Amino acid sequence: MRRNRTFAIAAWVAFTAAVGTTLAALILTAVAISGLSGRTALSNQINLVPGTDLVQVTYQPSWEVGAYIDVCPRIDINVDPATLDCEYINFRHREERMEGNVVIPDDVRAAGVLLEGRMYFEADPGWNPLIASLYGMTVLSLLIVAFLLMQLWLLLRAASQGDPFTDRVVRRLRIIGTTLVAWEVAEPFLWLFLSPKAWDYGLTTRSDVHGLELGSMEPGLQLTPILFGILLLLLAEVFKRGVRLEHEQRLTV
Repeated sequence: MRRNRTFAIAAWVAFTAAVGTTLAALILTAVAISGLSGRTALSNQINLVPGTDLVQVTYQPSWEVGAYIDVCPRIDINVDPATLDCEYINFRHREERMEGNVVIPDDVRAAGVLLEGRMYFEADPGWNPLIASLYGMTVLSLLIVAFLLMQLWLLLRAASQGDPFTDRVVRRLRIIGTTLVAWEVAEPFLWLFLSPKAWDYGLTTRSDVHGLELGSMEPGLQLTPILFGILLLLLAEVFKRGVRLEHEQRLTV
């Protein structure tokens, strides 16, 4: 049976990505164990070739943060912004219009700003439950990705042999789809026990940024991966039907 070169190349790309992801997970695990046991610093940048910058793995524990800022309806240039509970932001369409000391907004006025990003953590060497949780979930996520890539490699390798309608392809599609759905359902449950809130960490700020707070303590379900996993399960049933039809055709020849 003639091999499909495109599927074969894609299979090796998936295999290489799976090996690289697994290696990154193992490196992070080694760094976390060494740092949390107090042997070495919890490094944010790991050089795989010591003394050089040729191959690096960069990771720093982090968590989502957000801030909502109210925008002042009128901008009085004589008032010190530090004394206000809103921010001076002028969304200009044309040149600024002034009425005395007050800046008059144009047809569209900024009413508020939602800032989102990540807060990065550092910690001294030694045991820390929050840092351990963040490292652990990152390693687990990488291993899940590596597992999916390995399944994709096996699927593409089977398809490259010239016939995509085989029981092996159906099995790989089912495994990938089930894993996607199961992980997206399990991840929020795991964060119930591993998030900053679970370890009694909160956030206190003293700055001009209003309302800065940690992101959701227990991230909710992500519908896109779940729907994609369900789609793969449906596709597996389609391929299963194709396998049956091909078997029936062979029996009638």
